[in-house]
Amino acid sequence: MKLTVEYGPPILSEVRGMPAATYRSFHGLVHRADSPLFLPIRSLQVLAILEHHEITFLHQDNKQRALLRWVHFRPQDRLDLQAPVQFEGHYYHPQGLELKVRLPAEFERALAQLEEKNPVRPLTPYVSPFPLKK
Repeated sequence: MKLTVEYGPPILSEVRGMPAATYRSFHGLVHRADSPLFLPIRSLQVLAILEHHEITFLHQDNKQRALLRWVHFRPQDRLDLQAPVQFEGHYYHPQGLELKVRLPAEFERALAQLEEKNPVRPLTPYVSPFPLKK
């Protein structure tokens, strides 16, 4: 499936922070997937496209035009693994600006639901038996 998303120059760009736990969930899910992940955020009628280097948010009625994007994640700039990960938020549509306040919490909720469906399975420890020397 091929999806082309249009976005022009942003009407607003700003540096934002994503909680460390949310970034780990996002990064882990994307890392395990072979292709971009589609994450519906039903409460806002928004579809998020998760990729390694960015998250693009589209309105469910117009999937050809980006409302906003979160790009240039900089986890390496943190001094502490619990510190928020800085990124750039680019807003392309007035509706994207309206979502700015509610989107982080709703994104976390939708991400947690997706993670429940695709949990990371812990490795089962295996101890190889060695024969005793006589």
